[in-house]
Amino acid sequence: MNTRTDPARRRSSPGAFAADEAGGAIIQGLIFFTLMVMMGGMAVDLMRFEHTRTTLQQTTDRAVLAAAAMSQQLNPQAVVEDYFLKAGLADHLKSVNVVENFNSKSVEVTASSSVDPFFMQMLGITELEAPAASRAEERITDVEISLVLDISGSMDQSNRLINLKPAATEFVDTIFAGAEPGRTTISIIPYSGHVNLGPTLASVFPYTPIQTNSYCMDLPTSTFTSTTVPQSTPLIQASHFDPFTASGTRAPSRFFCPPLSANTVLPLSDSPTALKARINGLDADGNTSIDIGMKWGTTLLDPASNGIVASLIAKGAVSAAYADRPLSPGTREVLKVIVLMTDGENTEETVIKTAYRTGLSNIFRRTSDGRLASFHDRAGTTSDYYMPDNSSSTRWQTSPFNSATGWTQLSWPEVWRFGTLQYVAQRLFADPLSQSSSTWLGNFRTTAGTATKNTRLQQICSAAKTKNYQVFGIGFEAPTAGKTQIRACASSAAHYFDVTGLQIKTAFRSIANQINHLRLTQ
Repeated sequence: MNTRTDPARRRSSPGAFAADEAGGAIIQGLIFFTLMVMMGGMAVDLMRFEHTRTTLQQTTDRAVLAAAAMSQQLNPQAVVEDYFLKAGLADHLKSVNVVENFNSKSVEVTASSSVDPFFMQMLGITELEAPAASRAEERITDVEISLVLDISGSMDQSNRLINLKPAATEFVDTIFAGAEPGRTTISIIPYSGHVNLGPTLASVFPYTPIQTNSYCMDLPTSTFTSTTVPQSTPLIQASHFDPFTASGTRAPSRFFCPPLSANTVLPLSDSPTALKARINGLDADGNTSIDIGMKWGTTLLDPASNGIVASLIAKGAVSAAYADRPLSPGTREVLKVIVLMTDGENTEETVIKTAYRTGLSNIFRRTSDGRLASFHDRAGTTSDYYMPDNSSSTRWQTSPFNSATGWTQLSWPEVWRFGTLQYVAQRLFADPLSQSSSTWLGNFRTTAGTATKNTRLQQICSAAKTKNYQVFGIGFEAPTAGKTQIRACASSAAHYFDVTGLQIKTAFRSIANQINHLRLTQ
């Protein structure tokens, strides 16, 4: 009997099927294992490549940053080569390109390193190239700063002036600590009811002196739409008077232009010592004219003021090194900054009318006691001299008022130096003539109210921002109206600081750091 198994039946048996499946699984496992080894190997190759590339790029970055620094005195290429040598990568440095200009330095470096793969060669990849490239540029921008500081009478309250001084002096130190010699100037413009230019700065403008010790100039409203005061413009020296006190005399008045040399403008200085001395010498008194402070702050930044600076150089008030200042952005890269600080708001400004600015007045002064008298020609009597400080029965006098009797006829500028506006209007004119004191106040003066001065302030702020001046504003314990004006004047919300007490130092510190950041571009 034939017992051979049918081949078809043998193949279909469970044991044969299991044997076939086991063989297929082994082959499949070998394939997966091979792929896993290749993928792991490729990962190792890529990790080695990335490590090499990262090390090379980091060395390149550090080298160009060090070589491009304007403060770096060594040869830029030598600096780069030294970095690569100390990193053990000297053979991988390919090129160094250096471009140096007056106020900038650019360094560009390329490097390359080859990595021989272990596993990727199975795919035919025999070399991996790790490139690195970096470029760094440091640009030192010239900086011109106007520090416009409120020194009105309210700054004497709550230690405001005491807190301002160390904050502003630290600002000066911070600015010059990061400055290249000859590239940074700061002007200090203190303001109260006016800006006291001081005798030297005032003398570069055509004007007729009518007062001593104070050098404030009345500015027409029309000038606040521009950022300069043309040097050829005939200016009018502000009268020196007190518009508030109705009795007695005040010699001299300080409400609008305190006659203190310590409160005068210090233009275009690069001396931290001189700048800090001026700040520390500031004395608070008077009203508040933020618009006038801002006006002179922009004037000392405007390139149109080159003639003013040239005249100051000729007088020894500014270093000859700054003959090209204020710089024109068209010829030199320059950062122009205004730091405008106030603790108040604009107050009414009084301006003496032209008719009462020059010439002899009808007012006399007795040297012995400073008493004033006014002359009024009264028909039918010879008692034409009115002495308001006498008793009512002896106010009209006939005695000769001349130097022989100790009386001197005053010029109108002298009147406003020795007598208050209210006193002159009421006691020397309204009372003897039986007229209203408001009538005589109107005869003597014009006024610019707070609304007008706020409009002028925003006009000059807009003109400054149009010229890309960076305007920083500080509201230092100021009323809401003052804060609103300063905030609107600032270049942006980030340029405005609302501070109290010792926070004033933080504000100035932050502004100084922002200026140094803007000055240095990498």
